[in-house]
Amino acid sequence: MRILLDISHPKQVHFFRPLIRRWQARGDTVQIVTRDKDITHRLLELYHLPYVCLSRQHSGWRTGLELAWRWLRFAGWIRRFRPDVVLSVAGVTTAVPSRLLGVPNIAFTDTETAVLSNRITFPFADRIVTPEWFNGRFGPRHYVYRGFHEWSYLNPSEFQPDPTLVRAEGIDPDTPYAVLRLVHWGAAHDWGESGLGAENAVALAEQLSRKLRVYVSAEGSVPGALQPYVARIRMDRVHHVLASASMVVGESPSMATEATLLGVPAVLISSWAGRCGNMQVLEKQYGLMQVFSQSQAGVAAALALADHPPDRATIVARRWALLADLCDIPSMVDGHIAAAMNR
Repeated sequence: MRILLDISHPKQVHFFRPLIRRWQARGDTVQIVTRDKDITHRLLELYHLPYVCLSRQHSGWRTGLELAWRWLRFAGWIRRFRPDVVLSVAGVTTAVPSRLLGVPNIAFTDTETAVLSNRITFPFADRIVTPEWFNGRFGPRHYVYRGFHEWSYLNPSEFQPDPTLVRAEGIDPDTPYAVLRLVHWGAAHDWGESGLGAENAVALAEQLSRKLRVYVSAEGSVPGALQPYVARIRMDRVHHVLASASMVVGESPSMATEATLLGVPAVLISSWAGRCGNMQVLEKQYGLMQVFSQSQAGVAAALALADHPPDRATIVARRWALLADLCDIPSMVDGHIAAAMNR
């Protein structure tokens, strides 16, 4: 089987990495094309996954020109590579060219607030695949599964925390610490939204540091007052650092979800994340995450969590209740590939 894969975000490298290894091990041919965004290429290189770059990230009105160029180049790759199936997360690059050239294409997504990309993709995707608790239904081509994108690479068969790698990053896994995650707020679904804010982030780091060590992980630059807390963690070791943390707090829904799957209490502060089904189920059904749209309330919750951490046995029980409810991601994806090819 020949699989053409579009990767346009660092998280998608993690999502597809176990699947790529599985496909290659059984003799399938996989071609990766990318968008040069953030650390996407560096991650692919660390995991020894060859790729071809179609474009680099642009902003503003240039984003439309970039998308048109990506469509043109992706169509060329379809003609050159002759895939049996095309896969992507979001599907903005892949759905239109694949439909026009008659190649089955599957779009995975877990972000309801990515309204523009969803509107571009969904009418052209052969199969739209989302978590079961995704808010919204999109007709007969919409399929759901019980899981998270993060489960693809954090299930125990793929990932085992290694404290020696945490120590290699200059962090003592035996000393309680918090990871504070700050995002860039530059994605399309971030327009008009907000999180902690610089002033509250500084206040939170300073107050948390009186209770436990604080390590800041940030997508972009941070205020000068946060510089002493910044941790330069090697990108392929970040999940080991998360797994040994006492708590994770910040603006990233992805990292908060990763923390909960690893059994680490998380406080998510984001004006939009609470509208997403993944966050709602982790907070309300499993009690593994706290979600706040207002920064002041989120800061207060994070400080309270540091003062009164939950009983470890309770967290472990809640985590296993969640994990027992999740599907096998590789088998799910392979099922959709088989169905798309036999349409």
